[in-house]
Amino acid sequence: MGALFLGARPVVGASGELVDVFIDAREPAYVIYQGVSIDASPAARQEMVGYTGLEGVSMVTWAQFRRNVQNYVAAAIVKNEYPAKRTAPGLLAVLKAYPGRPVAVTWNGGMATSFFDFQHAVEVFADFQENASRYEQNRLDNAANDPLNPDIQIRVLLGG
Repeated sequence: MGALFLGARPVVGASGELVDVFIDAREPAYVIYQGVSIDASPAARQEMVGYTGLEGVSMVTWAQFRRNVQNYVAAAIVKNEYPAKRTAPGLLAVLKAYPGRPVAVTWNGGMATSFFDFQHAVEVFADFQENASRYEQNRLDNAANDPLNPDIQIRVLLGG
């Protein structure tokens, strides 16, 4: 089943305080998180609430998500390939900086922020499931160009 992006546009204003986080965990290769600000249109909020009836889709308060971000992130990870990275705090910062933008934590502890990242996560997860040892060798060979590295994703989105 595909991810819910709720359109290609942000569904909330970037200036508003976050009140909720929309979570779509239906894709095994990643879990999408989308901040919902106080400025969210009633129609956008209603659409998100409507999707929470689907298995794997939920919405939690920003306060609850912030307090338990490590647990939400850990639930997405099958094999943590970035144990020293700051995925959880980075996710919080990105959601706050870009309300309405879908950001994913991938099956391997990485981050996906673009269509191509999401597709890459699906492809490498399939490779891992098909042949874990071959996947590991390919991963080592391509580590310098890893588009899912959370440090790279956070730096691109937040600078520094």
